[in-house]
Amino acid sequence: MFVIKEECSALREMDPTEYERGKQQSEADISAGRPVLYIQTRSHWGELLTYLMAERFQVTVEHISDMTTHQLNSYRAGYNFITAQYIDRTFGAGACQSVEDAVDWFRYYQYRLHFHPEETNPLRNS
Repeated sequence: MFVIKEECSALREMDPTEYERGKQQSEADISAGRPVLYIQTRSHWGELLTYLMAERFQVTVEHISDMTTHQLNSYRAGYNFITAQYIDRTFGAGACQSVEDAVDWFRYYQYRLHFHPEETNPLRNS
């Protein structure tokens, strides 16, 4: 969802200089105790993602716009890649994915509650 894996085909479209610059800046920020993830989060699920990243890993989620440049996307992809590696290295393999999975679960159930009100669902307040 929010981290481009090293083997992802989207990397072929990245600006390699900006991608590397993002990786280097992420390493510097982590060393300074300020890890960040750049993610589009303006939604109900974004609040959950921001909370989980801060609570579990002390990582700040910085909301980004979809109005951006190729270079900025490349920078952020490199940055997020290193931050995700840091999370998994520090908190255990799959830690970053566990937040993604929790957010995906939340999004799925919110969708079901909203678009299928006729279903019996333990999350429903009524």
